[in-house]
Amino acid sequence: MNIHTTTQDLKSLVQPNQLSTNNVSSKDFRLKNYSEQMLMPKLSVGKADCYSSSISFGANMPKNLKDGKKIIKAVNKKVGDIKEKGVPEVKKGDGFRTSSLFNKALDVTDYETLATALVAAIACAARAGTIMALPTKKNKEDNRYAASHAAASGIVGFMTAFILTAPFKAGSNYVMKNMKKNLSEKTLKRLYPHIDLDSIKDANGVRKEIKEWKDVVGNKFVDAMKKSEQLPLLRNLADTSKQTFNLLLDKKEVDWAAQKGKSFNDVILKDGSKLYDVIDMSRLGIVVQEEGMNKAQIMLKDLNRDFMQNLIKDAKEAKSKWGDLDINSMYKELPIKKGATEKEYEVIDFRQWKDVNGKQWKLNLDEVGVSSPYETCDYKPRISGKKRFDSKENIYKYCSYQENGVNGKLGTEITNSMAEADAANDGLFKTLTWAPDLLFRIPVAALTVALIPWALKNIFNIQKSTAKNKSEKVQKDTSKPENLKIENGKKEVNFKGKEPEAGIIRRAWEALMDKVGQFLGKLYGKPLIESPTLQKLSASLSKLPGNLTQHMTAFGSLITSSVYMQQTLTNKELDPDRRRTLAINQGLCFFVPTAAAYTVDRGINSWVKKNEYRYSGQYQHDIDIAKLEGKDAKEIADKAVTLSKKLKGFRTLASITVFALIYRYFTPVIMTPVANWFGDKINAKKAEQKAQEIALGTQETAKEVSINENKESKQVA
Repeated sequence: MNIHTTTQDLKSLVQPNQLSTNNVSSKDFRLKNYSEQMLMPKLSVGKADCYSSSISFGANMPKNLKDGKKIIKAVNKKVGDIKEKGVPEVKKGDGFRTSSLFNKALDVTDYETLATALVAAIACAARAGTIMALPTKKNKEDNRYAASHAAASGIVGFMTAFILTAPFKAGSNYVMKNMKKNLSEKTLKRLYPHIDLDSIKDANGVRKEIKEWKDVVGNKFVDAMKKSEQLPLLRNLADTSKQTFNLLLDKKEVDWAAQKGKSFNDVILKDGSKLYDVIDMSRLGIVVQEEGMNKAQIMLKDLNRDFMQNLIKDAKEAKSKWGDLDINSMYKELPIKKGATEKEYEVIDFRQWKDVNGKQWKLNLDEVGVSSPYETCDYKPRISGKKRFDSKENIYKYCSYQENGVNGKLGTEITNSMAEADAANDGLFKTLTWAPDLLFRIPVAALTVALIPWALKNIFNIQKSTAKNKSEKVQKDTSKPENLKIENGKKEVNFKGKEPEAGIIRRAWEALMDKVGQFLGKLYGKPLIESPTLQKLSASLSKLPGNLTQHMTAFGSLITSSVYMQQTLTNKELDPDRRRTLAINQGLCFFVPTAAAYTVDRGINSWVKKNEYRYSGQYQHDIDIAKLEGKDAKEIADKAVTLSKKLKGFRTLASITVFALIYRYFTPVIMTPVANWFGDKINAKKAEQKAQEIALGTQETAKEVSINENKESKQVA
């Protein structure tokens, strides 16, 4: 899911198992000569017309089909029982997604390394309890030590990450929050290719406030480039409530009981006017199925001229009513905006559309859908039918638009250069976040190894067994550590803190990070953000398959595991048998979970996207309802600003959780008995060899004694 993603593969926009209310009817446009389309030569990427080409997302289909067929997916529904109020469908997980705990977790992911260490600490605590619960006879002491080691490493790992990495992230955050205005023009253009540099200064050359900046097409500058405007999923008029009709009809009344069974084109309002003549067009749209792509929800007011031209052509071949539409009657030409490279058009009111004979063309309201927050919490990005070619994924995607449109018009189009810059920026800030963590990994891992014995002794009342004290076992039950208060793999945590205390802690944290960030922002954040070299590196990293959170986590674990193994194998305080067992455990606990984590994270990607879209829809739904109810504008604006940040954290949180749980819980729990088994085999073999050597040595000694005795007896004789 990037849902904040503004240019979307429509395949990813449709929720699994969720059907549009506009289903296929007998009046749908039909695809003709599909086999001929499949045999058409592929267009080269450089010459493909990205505004009129159909695109395939299927594994066995060409990526570029010229003039792919389009179908308007529609349902003919007459007036039925109209509900008083719209009731958005409640879905599984809605409560959790809107919970305070989950939203706080999304906020924490801004500090990725800290969030990773926190999830890892929780996983380590659960792992300790699980290891202790494993049935064992021979390795009970090893399990006890492994459990205590897991808990201690989680605690120490979180504390070191907190102390050593959080300040640097605060520094880069401070730059973008408080120092962005003063970044060099080269840096601003590199970070935001859509910015109009002339707009950032006044007549005297003094930098304006960021809220006054403009982009190259004259709209308000938006730094969250891929955060698109979202629209409620279309619902058929027959499935719409009176609440929504109040919006569509400007609160004019209808006796719906008297109109039951009629076409919506024939509905008469109480004042005698026809619904067709007064209905607000701004919320009406159609669902189009294009060959090789999934359903596209497009509002009538947003229909792209080139897209509509092809749609009308396909409809004409199918002898559909839409084929009679005169495209020239749908649009009026607009003055070319600054930075625009082509003519721009605006869709006029549908009641003025003409057919090819110059007569009024009638829209069938029974077939269209209405977009209203009263009816649903499922949202989709606002698109027009226009496409762009995504160079990273090597496919076309529908263009969507930023939330900076004026008076209901489309905002700034998300171009390919903007999408690439956004990915590079994401890579840049992940690099700034993870670089200190990776640089500190070796000393931190060594420090962790050094501190764990202290933690084991003073917190868990456990000391490492050495060759010397192994034979001096303490005669007491060690199956449950006295001070390891973990049961059933769960750590007792009280989340019921008082709100005022939580507020104080949060304010104190923000104040601390602000102070630290102010200092490190100048020394660390700003110089690196303005570094062209680091930007190029980040751009290269952003093009890697998968996401950088995965790769950074895996690389960090490789460093840590390598240090742990080296420290374990050279630790003379541990007897050789235990060194081998623990080293095998540590090695297996990197290689196995790395493959597993990448596999699982990739496997849940569609599920994460589905939940991300639902979360975004719920969030946007609350904002839209607040606007309709006339709530405080500042509160609405603040909530809207935080959505982009939370959506970036959504995918990050998923990757962090998957990798941390697999690295720090599932694999170690599974690998501990495996490592014990391997260790036992190796140790047994070593012991057998040693016994054989001793036996052989004894035999040689006995033989030598016998020879010496024979020599002595001969000498005596």
